[in-house]
Amino acid sequence: MAKLTVDQYLMTAAARLAHLTQIYAIIFFASIANMVAILAYGPSAGLAARVALATIVVAVTVYGVLAAKAAMDDLKAMLDDAVEDFSASRFGDHLKQIPVVLFIGVSIIFVLAMGVTQLWAIISA
Repeated sequence: MAKLTVDQYLMTAAARLAHLTQIYAIIFFASIANMVAILAYGPSAGLAARVALATIVVAVTVYGVLAAKAAMDDLKAMLDDAVEDFSASRFGDHLKQIPVVLFIGVSIIFVLAMGVTQLWAIISA
């Protein structure tokens, strides 16, 4: 397969980065909605409602981990396979030095921490 041109490469990377931003926005606002529901209705909720809340929390957490990791893996692959014109520039060289694996790990830990905290709130409510 032919390599991408610089313009195609940058448009593809920008689109995937936009997807990553949308993923984080979705899990952030879904987590806020979950916490409002947990704090407002958790103490008086029955078992079925708590299980439903826990299911929503697990679904948002799994989506956050899998979708964000997939988007970041794509961005890492794009960085590793950068076109020569881009990777030979100072900016491209600087981007290749970013510890993407560390960022992926920290991101996953934070998403999991949000999910575990919400499950703990459901259990202790």
